Amino acid sequence: MIELTLFRTGAVDIARAAFAPWLEAPARDERARAPVWSALVRTPEGDILFDTGLHPVHVTRPEATFGANSGLAVVMEEADAVTARLATLGVRPDDVAIVVNSHLHFDHAGNNGAFPKATFVAQADHLAFAKGKPNFPGVYWDIPELTYVPVAGRSTVARGVAVVPTPGHAPGHQSLVVDLAETGRVVLTGDAAFTRENLERGEIPAMDQAAAKASLALIRSLVDGDLSRVFTSHDAAAWGTWRHAPASYR
Repeated sequence: MIELTLFRTGAVDIARAAFAPWLEAPARDERARAPVWSALVRTPEGDILFDTGLHPVHVTRPEATFGANSGLAVVMEEADAVTARLATLGVRPDDVAIVVNSHLHFDHAGNNGAFPKATFVAQADHLAFAKGKPNFPGVYWDIPELTYVPVAGRSTVARGVAVVPTPGHAPGHQSLVVDLAETGRVVLTGDAAFTRENLERGEIPAMDQAAAKASLALIRSLVDGDLSRVFTSHDAAAWGTWRHAPASYR
C-alpha cells in the first residue's frame, strides 16, 4: 500500500500579491507567512521524496540565498530541515530511493545535496532551463555527485506514482500524482498552484500565463474537480486543514 506523509520544511514571509494577483491595494501589499513543505511517499518499490525544502543554512542566515532586500524572508528552525523531519519518521537520507523535484527553486530543491544516493527525477526541459540561472541557485542542486534522470512528459515513478508536466511557473515544472487506496488520486502541485484559490479562480502569477492556466485546468481534471485531494505549495489556510506527519494519507 502507498502512504503519503506531508511535513513542514520552513516558511516564507512574502507579499500576498505574489500568490494572488487579483488583490488590490492595500491587501496586495500585506505580508503573508506561507508554508514550505515536502512529502514522503512510501511505496512497495521504495521511498520517494517530493521536493527537499529549504537548505538549513537559512536557520541562522535567513537572507543567505537572495539577500535581505529580496522581498521575501525565510523563516526556518533546525527541526524544519528535511533530514530532521524524515528522522522523526524513521527515515534516513540513504533510505530515499527517488527524489522528485517539482522544479529547482531554492525552496523546493534547497536540500537536494542531502540525498547523494537517490535518483532525482526532473523534466529534461526544466533541467536545461534552470542550469546557470541565478534564480535557480546551482549550489543547492547542480551538484556533481547527484544523479538526475531527465524525463519528458508524463512519466511513471513507481506503481501508482507519476510525474505530470505542469509548466507556467517555469518551463518544465512538474506535479506529482499519487493514487492512494483509501483517499483516491491526489496531486502535489508544486508551484503550479500556490493556493487553492489559484485553482478555484484559474488564475496565478506565472512566467507563462497561458501554460499556467492550462496547468491549473489539468490539475482540476486529474481529481475530477475535488480540490480536497490537491496539495498546493504555499497555502497557509489549506495547510491547517491537512494531515501532517506523523499522520498520513493512504
